[in-house]
Amino acid sequence: MLFYNCLFTIGILILIIGAKTKNPVDGCKDLNRNCFELIAQDGSQCLKSAFAKKNCFMTCMVCGEIEKKYDVRYVPELLKPLAWLIGIWRGESGGKAIFPTIPIFTYGEEIEFSLPSTSLKALKALNYTAFAWDMNNREELHSEYGFLTMKSDTKEVALSTVMNNGFVMIEQGPLQGKSIKLILQDIGRISFSRDLPVHGTIREFRLLDSETLEQRFMMETLTHRMQMHTSIRYKKIYPK
Repeated sequence: MLFYNCLFTIGILILIIGAKTKNPVDGCKDLNRNCFELIAQDGSQCLKSAFAKKNCFMTCMVCGEIEKKYDVRYVPELLKPLAWLIGIWRGESGGKAIFPTIPIFTYGEEIEFSLPSTSLKALKALNYTAFAWDMNNREELHSEYGFLTMKSDTKEVALSTVMNNGFVMIEQGPLQGKSIKLILQDIGRISFSRDLPVHGTIREFRLLDSETLEQRFMMETLTHRMQMHTSIRYKKIYPK
């Protein structure tokens, strides 16, 4: 009888431990949309703020670890105004591309903003990646890799990107609340690119709510005035 009682007790313990170690993403979330910004500004709030203890389970990692590169407690001082971008955002459908030289089509896209390595001594910047796919055949259409940073003691934001179509771009512009407007400053391209020479671009990121991000991209070429090229809304998929 003692043997079976021991087995029963061990079984109960396994169930309890299993429940506590369940995937932290499952059922784990913040109860207030202000948690992310609060902890990004001051990570110690997880320990000393009654509000954070009551509401910020995901951001404060009460129910599991967040990957360090998405953990807003480690945001460098320079990048704190951009902390609302950190994470993985995905627009499964609904992206629209238009321009006089191409047929209108829809696309999906996933973008990611993550924290830099703490060992780097250069200018701090968020790592940025993006890839888009055709909604009809799921083939990759476009990808970008770059860095998003700020000029110290200003609201000036800069994005540098390299793209798989042979372009390298430098964009700068103002941060206004949870909105960034980036204007093309310089562009380079490989000599055998088939795309028309780009004369200007305007890229806008805007946070619509805590889980919805919008990007709009306008373009001017040698033969066409500045006009809308792509627009898409993303949902935040990690961390939530």
